[in-house]
Amino acid sequence: MSEEPALETDPRDELERLIDADDPDQIVTFLRLLPPEDTAYTISRLDEERRTRMLQALSSTEPDFAADLLEHFDDSHVAEMIEELEPDVAAAIVDEMDSDEQTDVLAELDDDDAEAILNEMDPQEAVDARERLQYGEDTAGGLMITEYLVYPKNQTVDEVAGDLRRHADLYGEYEVRYLYTTDEDGRFSGVTPMRRMVMARAGTVLSTLEIPDPITCSVGMLIDVIEDIFDRVDYSALPVLDDDGKLVGVVQRAAVQEALAEQSSENLLKFGGIIGGEERRSAPPIRRALRRLAYLLPNIALALIAVNVISYFEPTIEKLTALAVFMPMVAALAGAAGNQSVAVSIRELALGLVQPRDLTRVMLRDAVVGLINGVIIGLVLACIVIVMRPEIPKLAMLIGGSYALGSVFSVSLGCGIPLVIKRVGIDPAMVSSPVLAAISDAASFFLILAGATILLQLVT
Repeated sequence: MSEEPALETDPRDELERLIDADDPDQIVTFLRLLPPEDTAYTISRLDEERRTRMLQALSSTEPDFAADLLEHFDDSHVAEMIEELEPDVAAAIVDEMDSDEQTDVLAELDDDDAEAILNEMDPQEAVDARERLQYGEDTAGGLMITEYLVYPKNQTVDEVAGDLRRHADLYGEYEVRYLYTTDEDGRFSGVTPMRRMVMARAGTVLSTLEIPDPITCSVGMLIDVIEDIFDRVDYSALPVLDDDGKLVGVVQRAAVQEALAEQSSENLLKFGGIIGGEERRSAPPIRRALRRLAYLLPNIALALIAVNVISYFEPTIEKLTALAVFMPMVAALAGAAGNQSVAVSIRELALGLVQPRDLTRVMLRDAVVGLINGVIIGLVLACIVIVMRPEIPKLAMLIGGSYALGSVFSVSLGCGIPLVIKRVGIDPAMVSSPVLAAISDAASFFLILAGATILLQLVT
């Protein structure tokens, strides 16, 4: 009788030993003992060859557990791991995933890889998956699950209860908080909360327990609209109907929240310059470097704007070298203020609170904020300059005034850039920050250097 593996200081070492020993049962036992927060961390640190062998072993013994295990990772990471498996091995695991997870993972794969796996899947599962893949990932059709309970509306609660008991194992993974009913033509009829069904008298017909005027989604309804519905009603799931009024799936509140969280994560990566999709440090360095270069190389052109401004005013800098000390500070602070406005605009665009046509109104409102903060921080900077360079009293006025003007410009620009970029059909999260940085730096340098040039001319 084998002993259960004990969790050690570094669980990866023990997991590697079990994989090398080719002991699927012990691998499962070990992974079940891992705290959920350590599962993804431990598996992600395995080398690619061992991780593939582990999934191969699990797919032949406990594919349902392998599917549950992969839920700890984002869809793109799951797709990368699945791609390393033979199609029949991968299909055994994908077959066991929830329908919405199947769609998400298959959509991340290359078309050829996805088709190879679909050909090895259970035929009915493959048909359902192909149908769901036709819908956009940010629509009800792309988010829905197809594991739900549906009955003719004229069935009684006794008949439904009997069916639930007979198929308890099958329905274990289903959305069971609601029952969905259909009419004689197979079209959607209504929604019955499970609680009403359980507490109803024997012989009660389902149609008498339905929610009046149930809210539904069309397969093409966008995620923002669905989120708005869930914000207004206290439902955990909504039925999804096709163009003929037939029930094709159920979209869950949790699925919408997860999808929105993924969108926010993607926007954060884009905002930081990761524009080639998900990136992990476990990926090959060359691939990661190439993805980042796609963002960094175009920024050279943007950086040249600020360089040219400085180059034009070189004689001024030579005469007043103290400018070189304070110019980066002014530019950095103005850029930070502008980035705050960029973040607000991107967020409001995502929520549908502003549109590109609101450009003038948005810029004027943020300009007031930029002026208030610009004056306050400008005064602070002036005090710092007086302390550091008391021998050049007019420098304090120059730096403080330049920042105040630069703040108004950067904040107004920061709130406006995402709206302009959105209007031309580009993702604002991807390019707003570098465009703002280049223009804001150039403007800050120009204000300081032009002011200094005028100041020097007046003095001489």
